[in-house]
Amino acid sequence: MSNFTIPPNADESTLKKLEKKITQEGKAEDTHVSHTLKDLSKLEKASTKSDKTFDKSEHALEKTHNKELKASKSLNKATHKHDLAVAAVGNAEKDVAVKKQESARLQAEVEQRKASVDGVLEAQRHHNSIRESKLAEIHSVRAGSGDDTQANGAAVSGA
Repeated sequence: MSNFTIPPNADESTLKKLEKKITQEGKAEDTHVSHTLKDLSKLEKASTKSDKTFDKSEHALEKTHNKELKASKSLNKATHKHDLAVAAVGNAEKDVAVKKQESARLQAEVEQRKASVDGVLEAQRHHNSIRESKLAEIHSVRAGSGDDTQANGAAVSGA
């Protein structure tokens, strides 16, 4: 947030330039906040998708364990089938571990990003408040209340 100081005896051109700078800064910050919120939304969607694939992989692991149990009961008839099921269990466990780790990482990143977004939103609220007061001061200067403006200008400069 830039610190714009309003000169007590500013002419119309200076006031217009200052007003334009303040407005442009607000628009730029709005764009930044919008992009930050979009990034958070994308990250939340990725996290949700990761959670769903994690659940699917857990289900696949359960099914693989069941196949392994059936194969071991009929070991004399299906030794080859049993070996394939054991290999599938190992692959499914690795898949579960990888998906679980990715899900945890994305969830932590979502929480971190939410905290960051909260900070950005709070800063924007603060900056909007400052901008509104400065715009009100500019309008007051234009209206010709010079004595009040000098007192307010000194208070704003000292802030």
